Amino acid sequence: MVSSIFDPQYFPMKKIITAFAYLVIILFGLSAFGWMVKHITKGDKDFGTNLTKGLDSFVSFLDLFEQSVEEVKKLPETFVPTPKDFEAVNNLEEDLIVLTSYSNEAKNRTVEIRNLRDDSVLHSWNIPNPHQEHDRIMDPLLLPNKTLVYSYNGVTGIRAVDSLGNEVWKQDTIAHHHSMNLDSAGNIWACTYTKENGGFIIYKGFYHLDGRELAYIDNTISKLDAKTGHLLFHKSITEILVENGLENILIKSNNSDDPIHLNDVQPALRTTEYYQEGDLFLSFRNISAIIHYRPSNNKVIRLLEGAFYSQHDVDFLNDSTIYFFNNNSQTLWLGRATTWRTADERINAGDFYSNVMAYDLKNERYFYLSKEAFAANDIFTFTEGMSEILANGNLWVEEQNSGVLWVLNGEEVVYKNVIESQHPGHHHLSNWTRILKDYDKQ
Repeated sequence: MVSSIFDPQYFPMKKIITAFAYLVIILFGLSAFGWMVKHITKGDKDFGTNLTKGLDSFVSFLDLFEQSVEEVKKLPETFVPTPKDFEAVNNLEEDLIVLTSYSNEAKNRTVEIRNLRDDSVLHSWNIPNPHQEHDRIMDPLLLPNKTLVYSYNGVTGIRAVDSLGNEVWKQDTIAHHHSMNLDSAGNIWACTYTKENGGFIIYKGFYHLDGRELAYIDNTISKLDAKTGHLLFHKSITEILVENGLENILIKSNNSDDPIHLNDVQPALRTTEYYQEGDLFLSFRNISAIIHYRPSNNKVIRLLEGAFYSQHDVDFLNDSTIYFFNNNSQTLWLGRATTWRTADERINAGDFYSNVMAYDLKNERYFYLSKEAFAANDIFTFTEGMSEILANGNLWVEEQNSGVLWVLNGEEVVYKNVIESQHPGHHHLSNWTRILKDYDKQ
């Protein structure tokens, strides 16, 4: 008897025929797909806008994926990898309004007024970036009527724009770097370089040592009219040191190219027994020194040195006390000489963290603010760094290199967070976030 193909013994053959049919259909589909892609690439056939775009996007997926991976690998230094175990803390009970800047998706710069308590954005500016992708807007300044004063750090002069981003004025005879602050008359004091031969960061100073001429980058301080940008005062730091018999402190720095490295110019807003309205406190990172300077008579009132290193951001605690962010680090990070043998028994000199120090001008003594909290939370930044005592007495800290922002109440962490970015796994590098204490009054 002849068996039917529907008998169980023929069932495997049916599966093979079905699979073969599917294979033919798939091969036909792939062939048709390849044919369409080929002609879309050549541009000699039109399959309709939607179908053409869809096919192009589909076949470009791997290229786009590879491109995105490469972009993440090559992200500019304005982005910081976020640790996988990072845990944010936000126990703010009051608004904390800041002026912050970061790289946006258009590769320009966003400057915004943000409330860190709820991460709401109260106002923002989009600033074009014709410079390198890693160039930063640092320490922008907010004036009344939402006039914004900013620069690209060490790259440009100073600009002022209105609330809509329209230019109000620009000052290009100097280059701004690091800080800007307002004095009691509403003028702007800034850390600057002098422009010469089209350049800013140039070897302007020099001295002789052991028959050698050592050239170095000079710094300047500048006062600008906040309404017009006109230069009202401009003075070389080298000249200030020489004219006050302090040129010897230049050789304290282990960076002979950049021994001064001015990072803050903080004007006194009133007269007290220990400083006069209009006096300046100047912070020099690479000399680990703060100078109390009086522009009215070109006199250095005090030279402050001590157990602080690479410090930044001088502020006033009260009428007799200043405070500042102490990086507590070398000015240059040098590797050890590999030819020297490591001892069998080593001596531990301890752990070092950044901190905030204060100096009592009356009693001539230093003391710390919330020092234990820095050690307990591993707060350290090799360069830059900011601190400010808030209206409620809490201590604001910008751990700049890591991009982490802190608020400390004694040893308690009230706030710890980062500014999230458009790149997963990365957050924005902080750029001298400014506390806006009186924003509600503007």
